Amino acid sequence: MIKRGRCLFLLLVVAFLLASAIVACGEPIPTPSPEISVSSSSFSLNVREGESNLSSLILGIWNSGGGILNWSVSDDASWLSLSPTSGSSTGEVDDVTLSLNIFGMTAGNCVAIIAISASGVSSSPETVIINLAINPSPVEEEEQEQIINALDTELLLDIGYDYPEGIVTVEGFIVRTYYAQKSRGKPTFLDFHDPYEGYFKCVIWEEDKQSPERIRDNFIEAFPPDPGTYFLNKKVRVEGSIVIYHGDPEIILSDPSQIWVVE
Repeated sequence: MIKRGRCLFLLLVVAFLLASAIVACGEPIPTPSPEISVSSSSFSLNVREGESNLSSLILGIWNSGGGILNWSVSDDASWLSLSPTSGSSTGEVDDVTLSLNIFGMTAGNCVAIIAISASGVSSSPETVIINLAINPSPVEEEEQEQIINALDTELLLDIGYDYPEGIVTVEGFIVRTYYAQKSRGKPTFLDFHDPYEGYFKCVIWEEDKQSPERIRDNFIEAFPPDPGTYFLNKKVRVEGSIVIYHGDPEIILSDPSQIWVVE
């Protein structure tokens, strides 16, 4: 009886295991959902105003999950076009070409948002940001730079009094130079009018008052044999802050890069 009981028990166990295996085999294995992946979440571009033949960008889209990812793309900018605008992926990368057309657009910063959508994907839509900076054309930049006539004393005085920290560019002919070797500080004067009283001038000191650097020597090296001889009777542009000294506007030249000859 005991052996029969054990055999019956074993048969029941085996039957239970077989039934469980049959039920388990009959249950479908869940397939992972599709997932959107992109090659980049943002792009940043710098272009010139009026520039044409801009290089295209490539955005890669693929399915990093299971099944089939049926995707579509759209954007909110008139200057951006996408191709293709839809596709499908089981894991391979689909390339979308981003083309830019800035014709008629002025200098400034623009932002576009690309949306990648797919049905059945919890993270849909994914977004990609396009940051576009349109810089002024070189011609426009030059036009925007205000060049002040060296003989416009009234304007230079206004700037010196009202905007003493501002940097300006002044243009004119140097008609007189003088190296005051016996004066305190040994300044070199570059005058734009003769007589010089009441008019704009540039001053080069022998050395920096805040350090032992010999400023005039730097100008002699850059403009031999000396700045007075080099610039006399030449049209120049100078850059710096306007200082008012004894009622006259002037720019203190401390570096050779502040002055250059123009044709």
